[in-house]
Amino acid sequence: MISIPYPIFYIVLILYLVFIFKKTKYLFGILILLVGILASYSYISYRLKPLPEGMVEGRFEVVDYTSGGLILKGEKRILVKDIEGKLKPGDVIEAKVKVSNLEEASYLGDFDAKKFYAAKRITNRGRIDSYTLVNQKWTLSRLKSNILDFYQSHLKEKSFSYVKTLIFGMNSLDSEVKEAYSIFYLSHLLAISGLHIHFIFQFLVFLFQRVLKINGEHLAISIIGLYVAFIGFPISCLRAFLFLFLSILNQRGRIQYTKLDIFSISFLGIVLWNPYQAYQSGFILSFIISFVLLFMEEYTPFHTKRRKAYFQTILCILSILPFLINQTNQIAILGILLSFIIGGVLGKYFLCFVFLVALVPLPYYECAFGVLDNILLYLSRFNPPIHVPSLSIISIVLYYIIFLYFLVCLTRKKKRYSGLYLFFYITILISIRIVNPYYTVTIIDVGQGDSILIELPQNKGNVLVDSYGSNTSYLKSIGIRKLDYVILTHFDQDHIGALGNTMEEFQVDTILYSAYEDVKKIKNATVPRIPIQSGDEIQWKGINIKVLGPIYSYSDSNSNSVVLSFNIKGYTFLLTGDMTAKEEADLIQKYGEALKADVLKVAHHGSNSSSSSDFLNSVSPKYAVISVGKNNAYSLPSVDVCARLEKISKVYMTKDNGNVCFKIGNTLKVEAYRQ
Repeated sequence: MISIPYPIFYIVLILYLVFIFKKTKYLFGILILLVGILASYSYISYRLKPLPEGMVEGRFEVVDYTSGGLILKGEKRILVKDIEGKLKPGDVIEAKVKVSNLEEASYLGDFDAKKFYAAKRITNRGRIDSYTLVNQKWTLSRLKSNILDFYQSHLKEKSFSYVKTLIFGMNSLDSEVKEAYSIFYLSHLLAISGLHIHFIFQFLVFLFQRVLKINGEHLAISIIGLYVAFIGFPISCLRAFLFLFLSILNQRGRIQYTKLDIFSISFLGIVLWNPYQAYQSGFILSFIISFVLLFMEEYTPFHTKRRKAYFQTILCILSILPFLINQTNQIAILGILLSFIIGGVLGKYFLCFVFLVALVPLPYYECAFGVLDNILLYLSRFNPPIHVPSLSIISIVLYYIIFLYFLVCLTRKKKRYSGLYLFFYITILISIRIVNPYYTVTIIDVGQGDSILIELPQNKGNVLVDSYGSNTSYLKSIGIRKLDYVILTHFDQDHIGALGNTMEEFQVDTILYSAYEDVKKIKNATVPRIPIQSGDEIQWKGINIKVLGPIYSYSDSNSNSVVLSFNIKGYTFLLTGDMTAKEEADLIQKYGEALKADVLKVAHHGSNSSSSSDFLNSVSPKYAVISVGKNNAYSLPSVDVCARLEKISKVYMTKDNGNVCFKIGNTLKVEAYRQ
């Protein structure tokens, strides 16, 4: 499954086939399965080709909704926001919908909406321009919507959020609470998983045996099947249902299958149905944990029930650690130690309580959920994390090679200290920034705004120029915790909009800002704030950052943008904020040939109010980067500016390329996340 999107790993597939042939001399069945998976993948890939961006008119049915909005089904499936809140699943409408493409990841560890929604067969985002209601159908999704409306009217906010999350599979908890669950490695409690399905199954069988005096297994599994369909087939829930269903069939079959056989059949069934499920974190985590528990069931080195359960908990955390790192960019040691205790307390008892709330919806449960949230939040604050950069696919594969070796050693009771290999590898991952030999300058894809990161080798220092959008997520994803300077070119929202988050999430030593801006606009910043203007220099750990502008006080904020020039190992960078043609003319007059640079961060997102021909000829950059958002309201970048830039330089745009990173060692290397 890894091999499909990463062709380099086809060699792994070939080695696997060789291994199968040597073990069994039988390849026909495996090849049929592979052909089936590839055929399914190709068909769905064809069906997932997005609609062209622009206005689409036609008839649509609201088939479902997620936390991201409503799902409209027409020629394709489109995810839309229902601003008026009047539409429900089952509604058929004649509508004009402005569609756009789903966002792709901009850097390693970033959320990839295109891959995420592919599992739901959604191809585009959209905005309903106008619509007319044509018809209303009764569907399972509409019934679910009406039941949720009922619960929302009878429960308070926290109670409703837990019912919606744990009964209906729609995670709607507060972001801080979800993060607390992640810190204690308890996110699986927030997903409808095998725990839920087995609990419901055992409860129904018990009920049928005691009350109706029947065996009830087949009736119970039928009810669970309807429940799984009703909540929209969440993947961990579907896996658990298939496992139960096949286990019951196995009891009456002539051929007896092992648990691993049943597990494998469940996996293959889901993958053949929709191979894109295999790239969803819920699918990966669910199957990896289940596999490890099945595989290690007979080989646990402890005999007491408590020790065995704790060992299995640690093993499950290790089995999914790379994916947890890429979700949170941290390893919480206290979280690992306490996960068994907290998980044991919450486990089935917590699930029983939530089902009680669903059966008897009253407003009085709010206090209990509030106490639970506060305890988790309180404990999470005393859980200092170890920060880890996001892992590449190569790093993840290496981790699992070592982890599998560790499991094999456990089963054979050899190499008692094989776990040390895993420990040393994790230590290397944690320390990766310390051994990084490159200077890097990264123009971060933050949408319609600016944010640029300058890093020294061996994690010796970091400077952030402007703070907007998701820049804090990127900084965390590469393991940064401290910023020597935050330089604000000017105080427009698209340059300082994320300053509050930056101050909260990272240790910031000093803020530098344009001398001609009103410092009251950043009055909440509690660190030293120093105004800068043309002629100033920032001596930063061997790098001299020159402040070229603003030379004068201009009437608008854009013209007052700080302009920075710095040289790293012979390569010059020029960062220009949102400066206008007026400031450019003044810079040419004062600095002339000194404006030349290898890399230019293009001013004002490629607006025609900047980047005059005279200025670009003076700078004469080899590379130009435009920080600009996709489908922005200003129709940027300007076609004229792009034409002028393309005559003299290689042009990158964050809306197309994601993050654009310049690595400086002996040479200058450009890495665009999306080529």
